[in-house]
Amino acid sequence: MRSKFDILYVPDPTRAALRAELGLLGELAAEPCQFEVFHDTPGPGELRSCVRKQLHWHHELERRSGGALPFPRLCLLSSGRPATVLDAFGFAPVPGRPGLYRSAPGWRVDLVVIAELPRTRETLLLRLLGARAVLRDAVRELAALPDDAWERSIALPWLVRLLFEIPYEASACAALDTEEEEIVTEVQQWFEQLKQSLRDEGLKEGQVRTLARQFEKKLGRPLAEAERSVLAERFDRLGPDRLDDVLLELPAAAVAAWLADPAAS
Repeated sequence: MRSKFDILYVPDPTRAALRAELGLLGELAAEPCQFEVFHDTPGPGELRSCVRKQLHWHHELERRSGGALPFPRLCLLSSGRPATVLDAFGFAPVPGRPGLYRSAPGWRVDLVVIAELPRTRETLLLRLLGARAVLRDAVRELAALPDDAWERSIALPWLVRLLFEIPYEASACAALDTEEEEIVTEVQQWFEQLKQSLRDEGLKEGQVRTLARQFEKKLGRPLAEAERSVLAERFDRLGPDRLDDVLLELPAAAVAAWLADPAAS
């Protein structure tokens, strides 16, 4: 029996515009909410336990304030479809939101069936809380996003935690089924690729800083911020050998002109 919240969330009113970009997750996070995450499909007992916490928390809030307060929302995130819970407690699907079910208004309970969410970018973070094939596909979609995608910075701590919480000794891996092994393997591979990318990025930044100091010595002055940006762009486009040639072959005035010329190569 659970006695603590998985997540107790209170939204920052100054970030409403950011939440609006999150799709379903932003809608669920639009007001104070108690989130409960179930990797295995919950049954009636688990739902009652969550509702008990919801009721106790509301009672405690009103006791502290000395007056009536709005009843807080409860949102259950279930990896699979809890058919018994949906039927027994009268949950109804929310029109236009596949995978989202809602109880009678007075209870203020939402239930998200992660396996039923559409495979779109706006549901990606929620699907990373799923299981088996749903989680595997979400990891693949996350890895395919651009390097600067905001979802990566949010999801990476979850995946790193998954990576280090699962032991990889032969005896432990033998207990995993095929889909679980695929998920673990893909998270490992992606994490290694990310570490290598960060190492490469750090090496590049070091090379650009060294070249910037050499250009400053050549010019006899500090580089302007715009010149540093030009240098970094041409390091990527032309390569370090070409920048070395510019330093060695051109006089200071020509180096300055080369940095200032958008068509220079």
